[in-house]
Amino acid sequence: MAEQMMQETAGKTIPAGYKQTEVGVIPEDWDVIRVCELSEVKRGAASTVIQYCNESVGIRFIRINDFFESNPIYVKPTSEMMKFTLNQDDILFAGTGNTAGASFLPPSEWIGLPHSYNAPRIRVLKGYCKDFVFCSFKSSYMERQQKAQFVGAAQPFLDTKAISGFLIALPKYIQEQTAIANVLSDSDELIDALEQLIAKKQAIKSATMQQLLTGRTRLPAFALRPDGTKKGYKPSELGEIPEDWEVTYLLDVATLIHGKAHEPYVTEAGKYIVINSKFVSTGGEVRKYCSQNDCAARNGDVLMVLSDLPNGKALAKCFYADQNNVYAVNQRVCIFRTNIIDPKYLYLVLNRHKYFLALDDGVTQTHILNGDIANCQLYAPVNKAEQTAIATILSDMDNELQALTQKLEKARALKQGMMQQLLTGKIRLPLAVGA
Repeated sequence: MAEQMMQETAGKTIPAGYKQTEVGVIPEDWDVIRVCELSEVKRGAASTVIQYCNESVGIRFIRINDFFESNPIYVKPTSEMMKFTLNQDDILFAGTGNTAGASFLPPSEWIGLPHSYNAPRIRVLKGYCKDFVFCSFKSSYMERQQKAQFVGAAQPFLDTKAISGFLIALPKYIQEQTAIANVLSDSDELIDALEQLIAKKQAIKSATMQQLLTGRTRLPAFALRPDGTKKGYKPSELGEIPEDWEVTYLLDVATLIHGKAHEPYVTEAGKYIVINSKFVSTGGEVRKYCSQNDCAARNGDVLMVLSDLPNGKALAKCFYADQNNVYAVNQRVCIFRTNIIDPKYLYLVLNRHKYFLALDDGVTQTHILNGDIANCQLYAPVNKAEQTAIATILSDMDNELQALTQKLEKARALKQGMMQQLLTGKIRLPLAVGA
């Protein structure tokens, strides 16, 4: 691995003040050391010493799964088990499985708890910045070292010997290590804040959709009768709805058009975007292009996926076409075209509609048939202006979420770029120069 890293930079000009090392070009006043030189690497408790119990008589036991989800298990705090507890200087690793090599800083509530054999830890020694070491395990040069350990393995696995031997590029002075870690920590805080804000906005949007699309909350402009009294509700085939809303069959307000096969025309140089289930389910992230368009969507069309695997996330998921002559609708996707109700309102109501989702038995692939579509009922305000007002509010919320998501993606990309520059000394922090 070290030889490969050296070869990758062989023949390249090394800037003044830098040197070639096993992990690449780094500042002359940095060192390359092995993990075992700056930490104690140790596995957790093996199955032979674990005595599982319930929460009332046990303590939480930290496993790889706990890095990703909250499903705690508990063990008896025997003297043997308590030899494997975590402290504030530890970094935890996923030692095996699909996430092998992933590293985590134990939150404060994990300190003093035992960890599992497959979640080894490194205990960073005094004189080194734990946060800098942790960041180094996210670097590109560390990822290359980890991948080299997995080559030819039936299942990814990292033992303590492998972890101990990993190389880290390290500033000579702990002040520089700490300064770099603080900059990257500030980036993490920004990312965390954006993630929390997005989650909050998504929850607000979901609640708002539930209220507005069922009429449980009426917009002020449509909430009163001409005499100034508050509008009420009435019974319907779909339950209680506002008195001035109506139930209608989907095909009474929209025309159904089935997509056509565009696979023969798929090419990277194509001018049309193929609307298939993968495109719709990923929000357009996974896409194909085609050179011929046999089923063109128009601006305002609502496109819906008609077929999906059991318990899939694509069935009845919708896409709103916002342009003409761009989208080629593929087979197993259909178009709903309307000038009777607001098309964005139709999109919001129809997207993953519970009537269609109920067709999924969780066992076999689900196909939404013409008869299923013909029997689908919806309810909506009679006043088209109310439909548009509801759709506008929810679309504005979507736009805000999209803008925040783009900001989050930029923050993540910026942090990734900063990591690669700061953790190899390509960029030196002013505070650290001459430290």
